[in-house]
Amino acid sequence: MLNKKTLHAIHALVHIASLPQGVSISTTELSRQLHLSVSYLESLLKVLRENKLVCSTRGPGGGYELALPASQLSVWSVAQAFDDRSKPQAPTSVYQIDLDALLGGAIESQFQSILSSIFIGNYTHEMEPSDTRNGPNDWRFGFKPLAPSYVPVAPNSVFQLSQFMGLRATA
Repeated sequence: MLNKKTLHAIHALVHIASLPQGVSISTTELSRQLHLSVSYLESLLKVLRENKLVCSTRGPGGGYELALPASQLSVWSVAQAFDDRSKPQAPTSVYQIDLDALLGGAIESQFQSILSSIFIGNYTHEMEPSDTRNGPNDWRFGFKPLAPSYVPVAPNSVFQLSQFMGLRATA
């Protein structure tokens, strides 16, 4: 079975893959959209970056992008990045049966073949990049937007009064 970290990483990759080509997303924006904490998301992205599934760019306008096309990125490659079976685990009871040894790895090979045939690109849809700094309804400090300024149409001096009166009379 897939653990929660693997499932969250798959969701993050699907979301990153849904962005237009060449557009990166910051961890803050991704955490807001996935409803995960920034620190937890950074720990997931660190593992994905170390396994060369995503690449990152620092600085303004930086963020995370897929390192491979979404059509070539299988769910199995994500599962391998978060696989906990490499760590030795102590048996929890005396009666615990090692299913892998009992079935000769048949379940594992079936699981691997199923996840290898599922690609991240199968679940993506093109999204518009959202920028929290430029959205009209998302104000950074919680202030309401300013009302449009009213510019009166009037003469600047007494010398322009005749021109203004001439425009008013024809209108």
